[in-house]
Amino acid sequence: MPNSDGIFEFRGVCGAILGCLCGYFSQGVRMILKDRGVFDINRIPATIPVRNNLIEEIVNKIRLSEVYRLFISGVTGNGKTSSVKRALEILGNEIIPVYINCSETNSYTSISKHILEIVRDKPFSEKGKNRDELADELKRMLLTKRTKKLVFVFDEVDKLIEKKDNHVDIFSPLLNYGKVSFILISNDPNIFGKMQGMLRSRMQLEVKMLSAYQPGDILEILKQKAEEGMIEGSYDIETLATISKFSSDIWGDIRVAIKLLEKTAVITEMLGKDKISEEIIKEAIKELQMSEIDKVFPTLPRHLRWVVVALCLESRKNNGFGVTYPNAYETYGLLAQKERFGKVGDRQYRAYLDDLEMLRLFDFQWKPAVNRRGRVRIAIPKFDFESFLVGISAE
Repeated sequence: MPNSDGIFEFRGVCGAILGCLCGYFSQGVRMILKDRGVFDINRIPATIPVRNNLIEEIVNKIRLSEVYRLFISGVTGNGKTSSVKRALEILGNEIIPVYINCSETNSYTSISKHILEIVRDKPFSEKGKNRDELADELKRMLLTKRTKKLVFVFDEVDKLIEKKDNHVDIFSPLLNYGKVSFILISNDPNIFGKMQGMLRSRMQLEVKMLSAYQPGDILEILKQKAEEGMIEGSYDIETLATISKFSSDIWGDIRVAIKLLEKTAVITEMLGKDKISEEIIKEAIKELQMSEIDKVFPTLPRHLRWVVVALCLESRKNNGFGVTYPNAYETYGLLAQKERFGKVGDRQYRAYLDDLEMLRLFDFQWKPAVNRRGRVRIAIPKFDFESFLVGISAE
């Protein structure tokens, strides 16, 4: 959380921006954003730089294979979901796509209802039906003859697999009846190993690990966004390269890079300028980081705040990442020793890590352990943790 001077400085900057807004419109300064919709992270462009080969491969394999089953993994914001969705758009009427976001829909009943409604293209009432009856409905639907291929996409599938029995009950009928294609998406490259053994062997999934976007990759995507959404002359390649490099170093998430470009353009407009400058980029970064950590941190439970601080302190030691267990857990224990009941147990601590991943404050990955066998789980802050630690230490 920022210190009081930081808050007043930020409010002062916002006041200055708002203060010049009326003058901006009265002077008739041109807008530099010509299409805000381009920056919507849910919008899938006709072409996706860097991932076009992947999209083409998915399209061709679905077209040419009787069934195609794929598992895609990699860090957050590296084009997994957008690439799959674009492939489905290209296939169009050749398929019946069933997209399921397992972070929102992960119970047996809700998934069955969603599948039945999409495939049959009409409402389905699950009220009063038990699992056996829902399974019969799925079986009848899958055995129905059709000319279009069924393609099921389970995004964030880890949220389903972690519920154990649910994923077996869902996938089993889809494998047993009819010929359907699957695409499973997850940030966790190890989640496939947690699937029930016999089910995993029957899936016979092709596995693709997508690497994080590099600065040059992000630059190509931002160039496309700028060309489609901004007025010519309001930016230059150096500007986009600066945003790309910073986004790659701090987040590695293309969605944040796009959001930063849009925020930079908005501030440029509000200041009455007709071209983005490095100073404005710095101000946009401050606002973006404020929204991601400084606004969220005060709302967290007290012990979860200590966990955030512990992970940041460990990230400082390791030049950018913290070992979640035992290192960060021990640091958290020291920070929480003056709490009434001391630190929480292992299980609650791991639940806190899941909360932080869901809040998108940290990326979590597995890394070979140093000086011992096995691997360790690491947390990578998606914000400027050094500035954050300076801010809270000044309170």
